[in-house]
Amino acid sequence: MAKDTKNIDLLLEDLFADFTPKQRRVLTGRFGLKTGNRQTLQAIGDELKITRERVRQIEEQAMKKIAKRLEREAAWILEAAEKHLKTSGGVRREDSFLKEIVHDLKVAEGIKFPERKLSFIFVAAGKPQLSKETDQMNGYWFLDEKAKAKFADFIKEVHNFLKSSKKEEVLNKKSYQAYCKNLISYHLLSIPKYFGTNVFGDFGLRDWPEIEPKTIRDKVYLVLRKHAAPLHFEQIASAVAKYGLDKKPAHVQTVHNELIKDERFVLVGRGVYALKEHGFEKGTVREVIARLLKKHGSLNSTEVVKLVNEQRWLKENTILLNLQNRRYFRRLPNGRYEIREA
Repeated sequence: MAKDTKNIDLLLEDLFADFTPKQRRVLTGRFGLKTGNRQTLQAIGDELKITRERVRQIEEQAMKKIAKRLEREAAWILEAAEKHLKTSGGVRREDSFLKEIVHDLKVAEGIKFPERKLSFIFVAAGKPQLSKETDQMNGYWFLDEKAKAKFADFIKEVHNFLKSSKKEEVLNKKSYQAYCKNLISYHLLSIPKYFGTNVFGDFGLRDWPEIEPKTIRDKVYLVLRKHAAPLHFEQIASAVAKYGLDKKPAHVQTVHNELIKDERFVLVGRGVYALKEHGFEKGTVREVIARLLKKHGSLNSTEVVKLVNEQRWLKENTILLNLQNRRYFRRLPNGRYEIREA
Protein backbone atom coordinates (compact mmCIF):
# COMPACT_ATOMS: atom_id res chain seq x y z
CA MET A 1 0.00 0.00 0.00
CA ALA A 2 1.35 3.45 -0.89
CA LYS A 3 2.21 5.78 1.94
CA ASP A 4 -0.65 8.10 1.01
CA THR A 5 -2.59 9.39 4.01
CA LYS A 6 -5.76 9.46 1.93
CA ASN A 7 -5.61 5.70 2.38
CA ILE A 8 -6.55 5.84 6.08
CA ASP A 9 -10.14 5.01 5.15
CA LEU A 10 -8.97 2.34 2.70
CA LEU A 11 -6.64 0.97 5.36
CA LEU A 12 -9.54 0.53 7.75
CA GLU A 13 -11.61 -1.12 5.03
CA ASP A 14 -8.80 -3.59 4.39
CA LEU A 15 -8.40 -4.28 8.10
CA PHE A 16 -12.14 -4.92 8.49
CA ALA A 17 -12.49 -6.92 5.26
CA ASP A 18 -13.03 -10.32 6.86
CA PHE A 19 -14.76 -9.10 10.02
CA THR A 20 -18.32 -10.09 10.80
CA PRO A 21 -20.99 -7.36 10.73
CA LYS A 22 -21.09 -7.47 14.53
CA GLN A 23 -17.34 -7.03 14.84
CA ARG A 24 -17.45 -4.07 12.45
CA ARG A 25 -20.38 -2.51 14.31
CA VAL A 26 -18.73 -2.90 17.70
CA LEU A 27 -15.40 -1.37 16.67
CA THR A 28 -16.86 1.53 14.69
CA GLY A 29 -19.22 2.33 17.55
CA ARG A 30 -16.71 1.94 20.37
CA PHE A 31 -14.14 4.18 18.65
CA GLY A 32 -16.52 6.63 16.93
CA LEU A 33 -15.09 5.87 13.50
CA LYS A 34 -18.23 6.85 11.59
CA THR A 35 -19.90 9.46 13.77
CA GLY A 36 -17.00 10.88 15.79
CA ASN A 37 -18.80 9.93 19.02
CA ARG A 38 -17.79 6.88 21.03
CA GLN A 39 -20.61 4.61 22.19
CA THR A 40 -20.88 2.69 25.44
CA LEU A 41 -21.00 -1.10 25.68
CA GLN A 42 -24.60 -0.79 26.83
CA ALA A 43 -25.71 1.35 23.87
CA ILE A 44 -24.20 -1.06 21.34
CA GLY A 45 -25.53 -4.08 23.24
CA ASP A 46 -29.05 -2.68 23.23
CA GLU A 47 -28.86 -2.12 19.47
CA LEU A 48 -27.48 -5.60 18.73
CA LYS A 49 -29.69 -7.28 21.34
CA ILE A 50 -26.72 -8.71 23.21
CA THR A 51 -25.26 -8.16 26.66
CA ARG A 52 -22.62 -5.61 27.58
CA GLU A 53 -20.25 -8.44 28.37
CA ARG A 54 -20.77 -9.97 24.93
CA VAL A 55 -19.99 -6.60 23.31
CA ARG A 56 -16.80 -6.39 25.36
CA GLN A 57 -15.79 -9.92 24.24
CA ILE A 58 -16.40 -9.08 20.57
CA GLU A 59 -14.33 -5.91 20.90
CA GLU A 60 -11.46 -7.75 22.57
CA GLN A 61 -11.43 -10.53 19.94
CA ALA A 62 -11.55 -8.06 17.04
CA MET A 63 -8.77 -5.89 18.50
CA LYS A 64 -6.46 -8.90 18.86
CA LYS A 65 -7.18 -9.88 15.30
CA ILE A 66 -6.44 -6.42 13.93
CA ALA A 67 -3.32 -5.80 16.02
CA LYS A 68 -1.32 -8.43 14.13
CA ARG A 69 -1.86 -6.63 10.82
CA LEU A 70 -1.15 -3.06 11.85
CA GLU A 71 2.64 -3.41 12.18
CA ARG A 72 2.75 -4.09 8.47
CA GLU A 73 -0.30 -2.29 7.06
CA ALA A 74 -0.01 0.96 9.08
CA ALA A 75 3.77 1.16 9.46
CA TRP A 76 4.02 4.72 8.09
CA ILE A 77 1.43 5.96 10.61
CA LEU A 78 3.10 4.25 13.58
CA GLU A 79 6.52 5.55 12.51
CA ALA A 80 5.19 9.11 12.28
CA ALA A 81 3.70 8.83 15.77
CA GLU A 82 6.94 7.49 17.24
CA LYS A 83 9.01 10.20 15.59
CA HIS A 84 6.65 12.92 16.82
CA LEU A 85 6.74 11.68 20.40
CA LYS A 86 10.53 11.46 20.38
CA THR A 87 10.70 15.15 19.51
CA SER A 88 8.08 15.97 22.19
CA GLY A 89 9.81 14.54 25.21
CA GLY A 90 8.16 11.14 24.88
CA VAL A 91 4.80 12.31 26.26
CA ARG A 92 2.02 14.38 24.70
CA ARG A 93 -1.48 15.30 25.79
CA GLU A 94 -4.03 13.09 24.01
CA ASP A 95 -5.97 15.72 22.07
CA SER A 96 -2.91 17.77 21.09
CA PHE A 97 -1.00 14.72 19.90
CA LEU A 98 -3.78 13.52 17.60
CA LYS A 99 -4.23 16.97 16.03
CA GLU A 100 -0.50 17.22 15.43
CA ILE A 101 -0.29 13.76 13.84
CA VAL A 102 -3.16 14.64 11.51
CA HIS A 103 -1.09 17.66 10.48
CA ASP A 104 2.16 15.69 10.18
CA LEU A 105 0.52 13.09 7.94
CA LYS A 106 -1.16 15.81 5.85
CA VAL A 107 -4.48 14.02 6.15
CA ALA A 108 -6.85 15.17 3.43
CA GLU A 109 -9.81 17.34 4.42
CA GLY A 110 -12.17 14.77 2.98
CA ILE A 111 -11.27 12.23 5.65
CA LYS A 112 -13.93 12.36 8.36
CA PHE A 113 -12.94 12.13 12.02
CA PRO A 114 -9.24 11.46 11.31
CA GLU A 115 -8.30 11.85 14.97
CA ARG A 116 -10.72 9.12 15.98
CA LYS A 117 -9.36 6.82 13.30
CA LEU A 118 -5.74 7.44 14.22
CA SER A 119 -6.54 6.90 17.89
CA PHE A 120 -8.12 3.55 17.00
CA ILE A 121 -5.03 2.53 15.03
CA PHE A 122 -2.69 3.43 17.90
CA VAL A 123 -4.79 1.68 20.53
CA ALA A 124 -5.15 -1.42 18.38
CA ALA A 125 -1.44 -1.50 17.61
CA GLY A 126 -0.51 -0.91 21.23
CA LYS A 127 1.90 1.86 20.33
CA PRO A 128 2.26 4.56 21.20
CA GLN A 129 0.63 3.80 24.52
CA LEU A 130 -2.33 5.70 25.93
CA SER A 131 -2.86 6.69 29.54
CA LYS A 132 -6.60 7.31 29.77
CA GLU A 133 -8.16 10.38 31.31
CA THR A 134 -8.76 10.32 35.08
CA ASP A 135 -10.08 12.78 37.66
CA GLN A 136 -6.52 14.04 38.14
CA MET A 137 -5.06 13.83 34.65
CA ASN A 138 -6.05 14.46 31.05
CA GLY A 139 -5.39 11.52 28.76
CA TYR A 140 -1.93 11.38 27.21
CA TRP A 141 0.12 9.28 24.79
CA PHE A 142 3.59 8.11 25.77
CA LEU A 143 6.46 6.47 23.96
CA ASP A 144 7.48 3.94 26.61
CA GLU A 145 7.54 3.35 30.36
CA LYS A 146 10.79 5.30 30.73
CA ALA A 147 9.23 8.41 29.19
CA LYS A 148 6.13 7.96 31.36
CA ALA A 149 8.21 7.70 34.55
CA LYS A 150 10.27 10.78 33.63
CA PHE A 151 7.05 12.73 33.01
CA ALA A 152 5.63 11.62 36.38
CA ASP A 153 8.79 12.78 38.19
CA PHE A 154 8.67 16.18 36.46
CA ILE A 155 5.01 16.74 37.32
CA LYS A 156 5.55 15.69 40.94
CA GLU A 157 8.47 18.09 41.27
CA VAL A 158 6.50 21.04 39.90
CA HIS A 159 3.45 20.17 42.00
CA ASN A 160 5.51 20.03 45.20
CA PHE A 161 7.15 23.33 44.29
CA LEU A 162 3.79 25.08 43.78
CA LYS A 163 2.36 23.69 47.02
CA SER A 164 5.35 24.83 49.05
CA SER A 165 5.86 28.23 47.39
CA LYS A 166 4.33 31.60 48.15
CA LYS A 167 1.65 32.35 45.57
CA GLU A 168 2.98 35.87 45.10
CA GLU A 169 6.35 34.47 44.00
CA VAL A 170 4.72 32.15 41.49
CA LEU A 171 2.19 34.64 40.11
CA ASN A 172 4.22 37.84 40.12
CA LYS A 173 7.75 36.61 39.53
CA LYS A 174 6.85 33.48 37.50
CA SER A 175 9.22 31.43 39.66
CA TYR A 176 7.82 28.19 38.22
CA GLN A 177 9.65 29.00 34.98
CA ALA A 178 12.81 27.62 36.56
CA TYR A 179 11.34 24.18 35.81
CA CYS A 180 10.34 25.01 32.26
CA LYS A 181 13.48 24.74 30.17
CA ASN A 182 11.66 24.58 26.83
CA LEU A 183 8.28 24.51 25.12
CA ILE A 184 7.95 20.77 25.78
CA SER A 185 7.83 21.45 29.53
CA TYR A 186 4.88 23.81 29.13
CA HIS A 187 3.01 21.20 27.09
CA LEU A 188 3.58 18.62 29.82
CA LEU A 189 2.12 20.98 32.41
CA SER A 190 -1.20 20.98 30.51
CA ILE A 191 -1.77 17.28 31.27
CA PRO A 192 -2.46 17.35 35.05
CA LYS A 193 -5.91 18.75 35.81
CA TYR A 194 -4.76 20.26 39.09
CA PHE A 195 -2.60 22.77 37.20
CA GLY A 196 -4.33 25.69 35.55
CA THR A 197 -3.91 28.96 33.69
CA ASN A 198 -6.25 31.90 34.22
CA VAL A 199 -7.61 34.26 31.56
CA PHE A 200 -4.53 36.48 31.96
CA GLY A 201 -2.06 33.65 31.35
CA ASP A 202 -1.00 33.20 34.98
CA PHE A 203 -0.04 29.60 35.84
CA GLY A 204 -0.58 27.85 39.17
CA LEU A 205 -2.76 25.39 41.04
CA ARG A 206 -6.42 25.33 40.05
CA ASP A 207 -7.56 25.54 43.66
CA TRP A 208 -5.92 28.98 43.92
CA PRO A 209 -8.59 31.70 43.55
CA GLU A 210 -6.13 33.66 41.40
CA ILE A 211 -6.21 30.82 38.86
CA GLU A 212 -9.88 29.79 39.04
CA PRO A 213 -11.77 32.55 40.86
CA LYS A 214 -15.15 31.29 41.99
CA THR A 215 -16.58 34.10 44.13
CA ILE A 216 -17.25 37.65 42.99
CA ARG A 217 -14.72 38.82 45.59
CA ASP A 218 -11.99 36.76 43.95
CA LYS A 219 -12.95 38.03 40.51
CA VAL A 220 -12.85 41.64 41.71
CA TYR A 221 -9.40 41.05 43.19
CA LEU A 222 -8.13 39.54 39.95
CA VAL A 223 -9.43 42.48 37.90
CA LEU A 224 -7.61 45.00 40.10
CA ARG A 225 -4.50 42.87 40.26
CA LYS A 226 -4.20 42.63 36.48
CA HIS A 227 -5.26 46.22 35.81
CA ALA A 228 -2.52 47.35 38.25
CA ALA A 229 -4.20 50.73 38.74
CA PRO A 230 -7.22 52.10 40.65
CA LEU A 231 -10.67 51.61 39.11
CA HIS A 232 -14.17 52.84 39.87
CA PHE A 233 -16.39 50.07 41.20
CA GLU A 234 -18.65 50.35 38.13
CA GLN A 235 -15.64 49.80 35.86
CA ILE A 236 -14.64 46.79 37.95
CA ALA A 237 -18.13 45.28 37.59
CA SER A 238 -17.95 45.63 33.79
CA ALA A 239 -14.38 44.29 33.65
CA VAL A 240 -15.44 40.99 35.26
CA ALA A 241 -17.19 40.10 31.99
CA LYS A 242 -14.79 42.02 29.75
CA TYR A 243 -11.85 39.94 30.96
CA GLY A 244 -13.80 36.69 30.61
CA LEU A 245 -14.08 35.99 34.35
CA ASP A 246 -17.84 35.67 34.00
CA LYS A 247 -20.32 35.48 31.16
CA LYS A 248 -22.01 38.74 32.09
CA PRO A 249 -21.08 41.93 33.99
CA ALA A 250 -21.18 41.55 37.76
CA HIS A 251 -23.92 43.32 39.69
CA VAL A 252 -22.57 46.79 40.52
CA GLN A 253 -23.86 46.91 44.10
CA THR A 254 -22.54 43.42 44.83
CA VAL A 255 -19.09 44.48 43.63
CA HIS A 256 -19.24 47.64 45.76
CA ASN A 257 -20.21 45.64 48.85
CA GLU A 258 -17.25 43.28 48.38
CA LEU A 259 -14.86 46.20 47.93
CA ILE A 260 -16.04 47.73 51.20
CA LYS A 261 -15.79 44.48 53.21
CA ASP A 262 -12.43 43.11 52.04
CA GLU A 263 -9.23 44.42 53.65
CA ARG A 264 -7.32 43.87 50.39
CA PHE A 265 -9.17 46.78 48.75
CA VAL A 266 -8.45 50.44 49.52
CA LEU A 267 -10.79 53.35 48.75
CA VAL A 268 -8.59 55.93 47.02
CA GLY A 269 -11.20 58.29 45.58
CA ARG A 270 -14.94 58.71 45.22
CA GLY A 271 -16.00 55.16 44.33
CA VAL A 272 -12.45 54.37 43.18
CA TYR A 273 -10.59 51.38 44.66
CA ALA A 274 -7.07 49.97 44.49
CA LEU A 275 -5.22 47.00 45.95
CA LYS A 276 -3.37 47.28 49.23
CA GLU A 277 -0.63 45.04 47.81
CA HIS A 278 0.05 47.68 45.14
CA GLY A 279 1.23 50.07 47.83
CA PHE A 280 -2.06 51.78 48.73
CA GLU A 281 -2.90 52.19 52.41
CA LYS A 282 -6.24 52.64 54.10
CA GLY A 283 -7.13 55.83 55.98
CA THR A 284 -8.64 59.27 55.62
CA VAL A 285 -6.92 62.05 53.68
CA ARG A 286 -5.68 63.50 56.99
CA GLU A 287 -4.21 60.14 58.01
CA VAL A 288 -2.46 59.80 54.66
CA ILE A 289 -0.94 63.30 55.02
CA ALA A 290 0.20 62.48 58.55
CA ARG A 291 1.90 59.26 57.40
CA LEU A 292 3.70 61.11 54.62
CA LEU A 293 4.95 63.89 56.92
CA LYS A 294 6.11 61.34 59.44
CA LYS A 295 7.98 59.45 56.73
CA HIS A 296 9.49 62.37 54.78
CA GLY A 297 9.68 65.11 57.39
CA SER A 298 8.41 68.63 56.66
CA LEU A 299 7.02 69.18 53.15
CA ASN A 300 5.66 72.12 51.21
CA SER A 301 2.08 72.06 49.95
CA THR A 302 3.07 71.11 46.39
CA GLU A 303 5.03 68.11 47.66
CA VAL A 304 2.13 67.04 49.90
CA VAL A 305 -0.36 67.18 47.02
CA LYS A 306 1.96 65.18 44.76
CA LEU A 307 2.63 62.45 47.34
CA VAL A 308 -1.01 62.18 48.46
CA ASN A 309 -2.14 61.73 44.86
CA GLU A 310 0.16 58.74 44.58
CA GLN A 311 -2.12 57.19 47.22
CA ARG A 312 -5.45 58.84 46.44
CA TRP A 313 -7.38 60.23 43.49
CA LEU A 314 -8.42 63.60 44.90
CA LYS A 315 -8.82 67.21 43.87
CA GLU A 316 -6.00 69.48 44.97
CA ASN A 317 -8.35 71.65 47.07
CA THR A 318 -9.49 68.60 49.05
CA ILE A 319 -5.90 67.81 50.01
CA LEU A 320 -5.03 71.43 50.83
CA LEU A 321 -8.17 71.80 52.95
CA ASN A 322 -7.09 68.85 55.09
CA LEU A 323 -3.54 70.21 55.30
CA GLN A 324 -4.90 73.46 56.82
CA ASN A 325 -6.29 71.57 59.81
CA ARG A 326 -4.29 73.29 62.59
CA ARG A 327 -5.26 70.67 65.10
CA TYR A 328 -3.07 68.12 63.31
CA PHE A 329 -0.62 70.07 61.12
CA ARG A 330 1.56 73.12 61.65
CA ARG A 331 2.80 75.56 59.00
CA LEU A 332 6.41 76.52 59.53
CA PRO A 333 7.87 80.01 58.84
CA ASN A 334 9.48 78.65 55.64
CA GLY A 335 6.06 77.59 54.32
CA ARG A 336 6.57 73.90 54.91
CA TYR A 337 4.28 71.70 56.98
CA GLU A 338 4.89 69.24 59.77
CA ILE A 339 2.81 67.12 62.15
CA ARG A 340 1.62 69.02 65.21
CA GLU A 341 2.68 67.01 68.22
CA ALA A 342 -0.04 66.12 70.72
